[in-house]
Amino acid sequence: MKKLLVISIVALCTVNGYAQRGRASVGTRLGYAAEWETVTLGVDYRYRFLPEFRLAPSLTHMVRNRNMSAWYMDMDCHYIVTVTDMFSFYPIGGMNLSLWRQYLYGMTNTARLGLNVGLGAELRLTREISVSLDMKYNITGRYDQALAAVRVAYHF
Repeated sequence: MKKLLVISIVALCTVNGYAQRGRASVGTRLGYAAEWETVTLGVDYRYRFLPEFRLAPSLTHMVRNRNMSAWYMDMDCHYIVTVTDMFSFYPIGGMNLSLWRQYLYGMTNTARLGLNVGLGAELRLTREISVSLDMKYNITGRYDQALAAVRVAYHF
């Protein structure tokens, strides 16, 4: 199973590199983590490899609150539903690795693998600038988390 996953990822990256069908964007995000009631800050890259699909790796930091902080590394896939030239929405599905740091009675680190499910919407302000709202749920066992974030991005 692991070999099939690795081969699929390499094939996708190879096709992605040669096809050059899509547009890429880089964005910053400001959000809120509901379970821990704290602010999140993040950066991401999105690449549209088919007209309806894009990959969206991201890195998000959950600011320390209640003696906990975390880093989320996500690899999401979006299925883009275009409503108009300026507006689209997309279901979100993917995987995450979260690294949790607890500051109570010394420092403890915990790593968790999980899944992401959610929904997002994007409004293109200009040809190069967009604003998005993403709402997703990280399923990671004991550290499940609902996240909402506003994203400002530059498209190239």
